[in-house]
Amino acid sequence: MGNNGTQAAQAFNGANGATAPVAAAAIAAFIKANGLGNVSLHFAPSALANGVLFGGGRLWQAMLPTSSGTIGKRGLILWACVNGVPQHTVNGVKQFNIAGISTKLPKQLAPVPMAAIQAAHRAYGSSVYGNQATPAGGTTNQNAVCAILNGGFGLSGQTVATYGTAYGKLVVTG
Repeated sequence: MGNNGTQAAQAFNGANGATAPVAAAAIAAFIKANGLGNVSLHFAPSALANGVLFGGGRLWQAMLPTSSGTIGKRGLILWACVNGVPQHTVNGVKQFNIAGISTKLPKQLAPVPMAAIQAAHRAYGSSVYGNQATPAGGTTNQNAVCAILNGGFGLSGQTVATYGTAYGKLVVTG
């Protein structure tokens, strides 16, 4: 293929206000165009503002343990977006260890490989490619990456304070 003088975007930015959310289909297209193994989620410094990840909104609430001490599937997927998913070797093959997802708030946020985030999504029946038919601004319950880039899983009375705030962007790292 010849060089047509264009270069693929090296980053995919999140929402720019509540009236300009990003669509899951656009996120999926960026990941597919660059390859799952070449894209990472890089959080914005605002994600740790005032020591409260995600501004204390609905995303943060999903990441907290319940009264019984457990963190739900949505919360664990969000933690995987923050800390990644460790790998271990099973019969000589490296695999993601979903049980090892750290639920500790890091001091610094580093880019997290999309392949690790996808492994966490798949373990719980969702996907970073999920909700592609949902229009921008719609509820994207199965796609935590979309929620992070939009500041919430959808606009509601509970997310009005954070929705439209991009807490990260997708970057090409490979």
